[in-house]
Amino acid sequence: MAARKISNMLALAVLSLLHEKPMHPYEMSATMKERGIPDVIKLNNGSLYSVVEALLKQGWIVPLETQREGRHPERTIYAPTEVGRLGFHDWLRELIYEPMKEYPHFPAALAFIGHVPPLEMNDLLDRRIGFIRKAIAERRAGIEFARGLGLSRIFVIEAEYIIHQLESELQWLMAFKEDIRNGSLTEQSDGEINWHMTTPPDGAHPQDIKSQSKGTT
Repeated sequence: MAARKISNMLALAVLSLLHEKPMHPYEMSATMKERGIPDVIKLNNGSLYSVVEALLKQGWIVPLETQREGRHPERTIYAPTEVGRLGFHDWLRELIYEPMKEYPHFPAALAFIGHVPPLEMNDLLDRRIGFIRKAIAERRAGIEFARGLGLSRIFVIEAEYIIHQLESELQWLMAFKEDIRNGSLTEQSDGEINWHMTTPPDGAHPQDIKSQSKGTT
């Protein structure tokens, strides 16, 4: 089987839907929205059509027929090829077993918090905590709604995972705030509260030391 040349997660969603039945892109988009897929995969129509074109070039899907309803533009219905079916399952399994290096925004910001005064940082953390608590509550409500409709747990398992991640972050944020409050991360100088920063040996930059402690990347 040819090597996969597409990595956009939207392609994974497209292939999953086409495994259920042939669809045109408009139906794919509507179905994804109904199922809450945009909560875990970024969706916009421009990207969707680009992904469909990429899957066509890859030979993972083929056009079955073109339909026209009333004054609506023609819509091409697609189905997966056998290569596409095999590629989808291989890709899905790879995503499950192999941790991927990702670049989330919050850890990137944490790498530079020395530029934000501790007291302001505390206020910013409070705001983040509020957003996270709201997100947890909304996802829990979504799960309860799904259960009320009789959906099996397997259909909301990704929401459970996200809630677990959010709760873990919330716990860490609360501990971080406490470390700011109790002074273990800060010091007072000239009446101001600043981060406690040790001086690296031999003039090395702290970021260089962090890199060495993690080994080569």
